[in-house]
Amino acid sequence: MALSDSAPLFMGIDGGGTSCRVRLADADGRVLANARAGSANVYQSTETSWHSIEQATSDALTQAGLPLEARSRIEVVAGLAGSEIDAARDRFLARPHGFARFHLLNDGQIACVGAHGGEDGAMLVVGTGIIGIAHQEGQWRRVSGWGFPLDDRGSGAWLGQQAVRHALWQRDGLIEATDLTRAVWEQYSDSISGLIGWAQEAKSVDYGKLAPLVVDWYEKADPHAVRIIERQAEVLNALLDALQQPPQPLVVLGGLGPFVSDRLAERHQAQLRPSQGDALDGALRLALQRSLD
Repeated sequence: MALSDSAPLFMGIDGGGTSCRVRLADADGRVLANARAGSANVYQSTETSWHSIEQATSDALTQAGLPLEARSRIEVVAGLAGSEIDAARDRFLARPHGFARFHLLNDGQIACVGAHGGEDGAMLVVGTGIIGIAHQEGQWRRVSGWGFPLDDRGSGAWLGQQAVRHALWQRDGLIEATDLTRAVWEQYSDSISGLIGWAQEAKSVDYGKLAPLVVDWYEKADPHAVRIIERQAEVLNALLDALQQPPQPLVVLGGLGPFVSDRLAERHQAQLRPSQGDALDGALRLALQRSLD
């Protein structure tokens, strides 16, 4: 059915450091188009973020057979990385946008809404980084995710960091050598100068690449890997205790999600639910809901 020239439009946006995805729909929730452009992390760059949003929006309107002027009829909910930083958020929102309305959340919030199909619930994402988000009766709560190495305990980057620390402790004679420490040293040709030189430049993603070593040797009962994974479970259980007040349905996502889910305390495993959708689903759902408010 063709849309009238005045029919309202709704769009969800999911933006991060890698890409910006948009989904355009009509008032009945019928998806008209999906599009993707470059990064949209408002902390990293206001200009790049808006450029990506504008490009993806134009592509979506073209796909839907709508004129670019229809942008003024679109109500947007965008979940963009970095928007929890007040200064970055203010810079981003200070720019005229040309949409009917533009509501800004962070990418974790829309992911939580998508994961629970619009219902209240909590979400823990464990990959290279980590963040916990909970939504209950219109209120948001967040734990962790403040960035590595300042925070992000229990993440993949943290696992890699622990592996490197154990390798250094072993070299100093503080702990015994194990298959895990030997595997770490093999990454740097058994050279402490090589490891230190790497560490001076390493980012969270570089440490995260060592996380599979910890998981692999944990499954082979390496004592240091077992200790690291046990500590990770303690950290994640504590984060979830702080996040879930009171306990809520819980979705665990991310590259390490399946692994850590099996090691959570029973009180948290009892709340586990499968994800019902992704961040883009959540953003569009919120855009449609706001039209009814």
